[in-house]
Amino acid sequence: MERFVNKSNTEEASKDTWQTPEALFDALDQEFDFDFDVCASRANSLCNEYFTEELSALDHEWDYSSYCFFMNPPYSQTELFLNRAADQAKAHNITVVALVNANTDTKWFSNAVKSSNEIRLISGRIGFIGQAGKKVNGNTKGQCLIIWRGNCKTACNIVMVNRDELMGEK
Repeated sequence: MERFVNKSNTEEASKDTWQTPEALFDALDQEFDFDFDVCASRANSLCNEYFTEELSALDHEWDYSSYCFFMNPPYSQTELFLNRAADQAKAHNITVVALVNANTDTKWFSNAVKSSNEIRLISGRIGFIGQAGKKVNGNTKGQCLIIWRGNCKTACNIVMVNRDELMGEK
């Protein structure tokens, strides 16, 4: 008997290089007015200012008090980047929005619920942009937005948002 396994078909070398679709980023940017892309490269940055693999967000302070930060972290390092985002939001009173897999069964997700102000579970799956610059469908996981608002002391609010409405496709 063959069993279904929810496994990625992505080559190991490109697992951490997916770009956020511009329609999704633009919709979020309208709400948050992002200043800084925390996990980017020259080729895929979505903000004028950004950290790269070489100039890592894990090694530098995010001490731009009036900035709003966007983050689509390398999924092999999700926990490290989410912990860093929580620490930096609190330390510098900044807003950070992270786009990650909705892995509700992980320790890092549980920690994010405890440290963030809002989680938006996204219905439907997102087709991210691959290394060739084209949208790739067939994502095997759902996504969510984890939001830290440095000056907000409320407990985490978890809501469901419709992907198509969020991206302006409906």
